[in-house]
Amino acid sequence: MQHDPNARTQITEVDLPSGLTTPLPEDAGPLAVAARTAAETALGVPGVHHLGGLVARAADRVRSQLGRSAGAPGVQVDEVDGTLDVTVSLVVTYPQPVREVAEEVRRQVTAAVSQLGAGQPTTVDVRVLDVHGPFDDEPTAIDKAKDAVGDAVDRTKDAVGDAVDRTKDAVGDAVDRTKDAVAGAAENVREGAAEVAERAKDVAQDAADATREAAVKAKDAAGDVADRARDAAADAGDRIADAADTARERTADAVDAARSTASDAAERAAEKSSEAGDAAKDAVRAAKDAAVSASEEVRDRASGAAAAATDAAADAGAAASDAADSAADAVRGRDAGDGDAAGASTDERVADALDDAADRIEHAADVVRDEADTRRDHDADTGGAEAGR
Repeated sequence: MQHDPNARTQITEVDLPSGLTTPLPEDAGPLAVAARTAAETALGVPGVHHLGGLVARAADRVRSQLGRSAGAPGVQVDEVDGTLDVTVSLVVTYPQPVREVAEEVRRQVTAAVSQLGAGQPTTVDVRVLDVHGPFDDEPTAIDKAKDAVGDAVDRTKDAVGDAVDRTKDAVGDAVDRTKDAVAGAAENVREGAAEVAERAKDVAQDAADATREAAVKAKDAAGDVADRARDAAADAGDRIADAADTARERTADAVDAARSTASDAAERAAEKSSEAGDAAKDAVRAAKDAAVSASEEVRDRASGAAAAATDAAADAGAAASDAADSAADAVRGRDAGDGDAAGASTDERVADALDDAADRIEHAADVVRDEADTRRDHDADTGGAEAGR
């Protein structure tokens, strides 16, 4: 069907009921939109007094007063197998011809709903419920009942509004009291947390002071140990040096005594053997040779004893120096490090250095003692041989 641009459009003002003046919700479905369109179109047809019966209009008024959407009373839209089935129930105004009014309503509603369905098939069924005459404007018992229901609904709505307001006030007071209680609890929690933090700070400060004092004491103790180790090493070195000097002196005395003894023996042998002649001369020469050999052997052993004593003294001095250096390094390591693990490692290094120094000093003393015993044994053997001659 082509649109005629020269056709004249007639605009008719229609008083819509409250249910049709309320905007549809944004999520309204296509059936609700079709029902609203059919209702507004039917009410615009001349001769239509209203849609729906008394019960439907009363229910619509109650829903409107309760704040709920009234929809489209007197209009029912169903979708069956892709076809929109529209049923319009209406009351015709007297003396309009009922058939003509119903046919016009069917035609206009079909055209309006078909435009919404994008060509979807539409069937419209018009049901005439009653004819409104000139005497129907007087209030009937049903109208009076409807007004009473409306008044009751209004009073109920006011009572519900008052109850809601009182509930809101009570809830507001409860919320305020809850906020105050929560604020007080939060303040108590903050104060408690601040007190706990202050106590923790004091405890941490005390622990830091105690740790610092313990570190100072440990440092002092390590310094004392190092000083005592250094003094002991120096004393041992001095004693070893004295022992070496004493060994040299005693060895020199022993050599001189051996030479003097040999010379005296040679002279006495020469005096006593002058009468023996060649035999005495041979004995003298043999004695001199023995004396020279003994002197050289004593000198060699004395030199070996002196060298051994010197080496032992040097070794002991080096051990003492190493012990002192180890003690000093241990002190510096303890000053640079921190914690109990560093202190334990430092004490172990100092103890190892002192043990090493003690071992070296004992070895040096054993060497000097062995050389002295060897010299005494040799002197005893030499003296016995001379006495036998």
